Amino acid sequence: MSATRERPLTGCNSVTRGRATPRRVKTPLVFLIHQSLGAWGPILAAPWVLLFLSELAWHLGWRTYFSQAQWVLYGTPFYPAHVCLALVLGWLLGGALRHRSMLWVWVLPLMELSSAVVGGPRVMAAPMEWSVYPPVDHLTTARWAQMGLTGRLTHLFGWGTGIQPFNQVVLTLPFYSASAYSLGALLARRAVPMSAFFESMRRLRIKRLILLVAAPWFCVKVALISQPTAARYPAMRTWTGLLFVLEPFLVISIFVTLAFAVAVSLLGRRFFLSRFFLCTNEPGGAAEGADSRHTSARGPESKTR
Repeated sequence: MSATRERPLTGCNSVTRGRATPRRVKTPLVFLIHQSLGAWGPILAAPWVLLFLSELAWHLGWRTYFSQAQWVLYGTPFYPAHVCLALVLGWLLGGALRHRSMLWVWVLPLMELSSAVVGGPRVMAAPMEWSVYPPVDHLTTARWAQMGLTGRLTHLFGWGTGIQPFNQVVLTLPFYSASAYSLGALLARRAVPMSAFFESMRRLRIKRLILLVAAPWFCVKVALISQPTAARYPAMRTWTGLLFVLEPFLVISIFVTLAFAVAVSLLGRRFFLSRFFLCTNEPGGAAEGADSRHTSARGPESKTR
């Protein structure tokens, strides 16, 4: 019995020109992309997505504060914002792409976490100059060497003082995020399949979503906020500051586009706007399956002739 292969992207989003990528190159590349999305994508995106949702709630009359957002992000050892975002992202991409490699993105973070428990964390600088996290220096590693197994597990999985320790954020949180990403992909395959919804997700016109949703949102937000921010904070005029300003806009643009794509997939072809972002042709997998069944049905007849 042959193993089930990963379903290629077909239909209006398929690329037919040029040579096809060899499978021995494509499979590791797909796995690395899902590894980055599952382990580090929610970690980078969750603060900006939560900030966007808080701003939206503020306009609707629901008051939220920075202390509440900080507690949801880094105040508990469970990281509910990152885990929920990774779970939803894994469920959406797992149902639409059906890549089996998504089920195994937790393995490398688990190996890194296990090596840290046994050997200790690596020396790392603080993520930013204004970061609330201190760097992991040689003094930290020396203290780690004096801890027993119980102390190390408590440090990596237990409660911190105020916000969680930096070691937990860079070692434990990627494992949680990747595990939730794989769990979401598994739920899309087994528990919550929603075949009609994911079939609509595969029919989405990606180019139209980028050109008509993501790009306008990004350009408008940059035009409205970048100039006042640069005038108020001169450090934002440097390349580092510019990248720091553009990162949340890019993340929120992707989030808004994904939310819009989910809404279009739920509506299906009921309205003109949703039909505009959906392919009209039949998915390639179904067409190829029908052709193969038709050919197999005609096989014995052709041989008798």
